[in-house]
Amino acid sequence: MSVPKILVIIIWILRGAEIKTWEIKMPQNIDAISGFCIQIPCQFEIPDSFKKSLKNSVEVMWKKTTTEGANVLRSKLFQGNVIGNILNKNCTTVFHNFPAGFSDLYFFRLQGPEPLMYTFRQGVNITVYKDVPPPILSPHVQVLEVLEGTNLTLTCSTVISCPSIQPLMQWNPQLGEQLTPALQEDKFGQKMLASSQMFNATPLNDRLKVSCTLLYSQGAKRPVETSVILRVLYAPQNTIALVSPSGPVSEGSVVILSCHSESNPAVRRYEWYKDSGSGELVLQNQGQTLTIIARSNVQGLYVCKVYNIHGTDQSRAVAVGINSSQCSVALYIICGLLVLFLILITAVDLVKYKSLLKRLQEVEGMRGSMTYATLHRTSDPVYNVIQTRDRTEDDYENRNFSKHQPKSEPWLEVS
Repeated sequence: MSVPKILVIIIWILRGAEIKTWEIKMPQNIDAISGFCIQIPCQFEIPDSFKKSLKNSVEVMWKKTTTEGANVLRSKLFQGNVIGNILNKNCTTVFHNFPAGFSDLYFFRLQGPEPLMYTFRQGVNITVYKDVPPPILSPHVQVLEVLEGTNLTLTCSTVISCPSIQPLMQWNPQLGEQLTPALQEDKFGQKMLASSQMFNATPLNDRLKVSCTLLYSQGAKRPVETSVILRVLYAPQNTIALVSPSGPVSEGSVVILSCHSESNPAVRRYEWYKDSGSGELVLQNQGQTLTIIARSNVQGLYVCKVYNIHGTDQSRAVAVGINSSQCSVALYIICGLLVLFLILITAVDLVKYKSLLKRLQEVEGMRGSMTYATLHRTSDPVYNVIQTRDRTEDDYENRNFSKHQPKSEPWLEVS
C-alpha cells in the first residue's frame, strides 16, 4: 500500500474517532480597561454522547473565582452576552462596561437539559486596569544593543480587549519604513493592534529613545507609551588631534597634544605617531594625551590612531613648530635688563648735561663788565702814562671803524 493511501486512512480514522473529553479554547490572560467592554474569544468541545443535548435552550454561565463561584453573566454589576453560536460550539462573550476591582479568574459553564451540565476546568485570568496598559514593544528589552549597519525591526502591539474601541498608535521618532497599525488575530481569536518600523542602525541612532504610544480618544484615558533605548556599537570615527599651544612655540616650551574620537564602546587604545619626513609614521607613545618639550628634533607632523573592538580610525596630521628666532625666557630677561640699563645710562647723562648747562649759565651771569686799557703817548720823554677807562659803545664803533682806515703816520701824536 502506498504512503498517500496510508495517510488518507489515518485521517479518516481520526475524523471518525469519538470525542470523549471536555475541552475549551480561550486565552489564559486578558487585560481589560475599566469602563470599557471586554471580549472573551471562546470555543469548546464536548463528548459526542452529549451533543444531542446541545440545543438553543442551553443556558451559559460565567463563574467567578472558582468553578463553583457566582454566575456573573446575569449579575447586576455585569452586562454581558454570548455573541458566539453555541450550536457551533462558539462561546465568545462580551461584557460591557467592565468594572474596576474585578480582576479574577472566570470559568465557562454549560447549563442545559440533563445530562449537559458542565463547568470547564480551564479558566481565563482577567486583569482590569484603571488606566490603559502600556503596549508591548518587541524586542522586549529596556536597552537594545545592535551593531552599526544592522537592519532593525521594532514591533509595537497591544491586545484589543474591546474591539469596538481602538486606540491611536504612534511611533516617536519615526525611523525608516513604517507599517500602518493593523488588526491581527492570535491563535485564540483575540484581536491585536500591531505596527512595525524597519530601519538601518547608524551611529546617529546611538542612545536614541524609541517609543510607541497608545492614545484612546474615548473615556479621557491618558496616553501611555513603551520605549527602548538603542545602543549602536560602532568603530571609532571623527577622530581629531589638537595641539596646545597652537602655532610655532619657543624652544623649551611645553606642548600638549590631545586626541578625541567618537565610538561605542569607548576607545580602548590611543597611539601617537610622528611623520619621519619620508611618509613613514614612527610610534612615539600611547595615551590620549602626549606631552613633549619643544626641541628642534620634535618639530614635525603628528598623527593619533585609536582602537576599539570594532575597528580603528586615524586623525589628520597636526604640526608642532619651533620658532628658534624667539628669545627663550632667560633671553627675554637678559634683553629686558639690557634695555633697562640703557635707559638708566641715558637718564644719568641727561641729568649731568642739565647740571653742567646750569653751571655754565651761572658762571656767565657772574662775569662783570670787561675793562680795557688805552695807551696815551705824552711829551714826557721819561715814560708814557697808561690810563685805564671803561670801554664804551663808541670804543667799539671806533675799533670797527679803524679796521677800515689807513695806518697813521709815525709822526702823528697818539692821544
